[in-house]
Amino acid sequence: MKTGGSTVLNSLSIGLLALTLVTLIGYLVILINPYIFFNPFPPPRRAAVSPTPFVLPTPSLPPTWTPTPTFTPLPTATPRPTRTPTSTPTATATWPPTPTPTPRVTRAPYPFTCEVIYRRPEYDHWSGVAGHFQDLDGNPLPGYRVRVQCPGVPQIFDLVAGADARFNLIYGNEAAWERSCDPTAYRMMQIQVQVWCKEPDAQGNCAPLSEPITVELGGYASASLGYVVCTLNWENWR
Repeated sequence: MKTGGSTVLNSLSIGLLALTLVTLIGYLVILINPYIFFNPFPPPRRAAVSPTPFVLPTPSLPPTWTPTPTFTPLPTATPRPTRTPTSTPTATATWPPTPTPTPRVTRAPYPFTCEVIYRRPEYDHWSGVAGHFQDLDGNPLPGYRVRVQCPGVPQIFDLVAGADARFNLIYGNEAAWERSCDPTAYRMMQIQVQVWCKEPDAQGNCAPLSEPITVELGGYASASLGYVVCTLNWENWR
């Protein structure tokens, strides 16, 4: 009976000691971390404090002195004496009045200037050149020579304006001339034409009286004849 009671007391003592150790450990854990889940009275949590914003001062440059423009007076013009108007002389007409000749402009350094007009031949189907000589008023100037160089022909044809009455009748001018380079068809070609003197000098030389011109035929009816009109530039030259 005595032995059984001692065993019960020992068991109670051991249980009480174990309970005391567990309690001490629980208090120690709560002391270290008071927010543990088994703490019946956890302390209140502090609200998170947001940082207070503050403004950094912006550095500023020291003020600079700006000079104010000063007014510079403009120089005053010195007054000049006013000129007294003079009477304008008037032209006195002479009697009887005489006509003043109008000078004519020299059109080129050569006595003659030649211009080409492309047209259809007056008769048949052929290709070549024709033309006439005239002064500044359109009057015919027969007797001048024109040299014609047809393509592929070594011979230079020396023609005299107005020498053939048939050409004068066909072209309606007393200083007309004509040269066929292809008497059978309309053909595209280039023909050289230049005016030369009326008569050679004592040494047999004949100087050119115009720049050489190139007549370009088109190879069709309306452009198979190059009609060359040579006009005398120098009014008093013969």
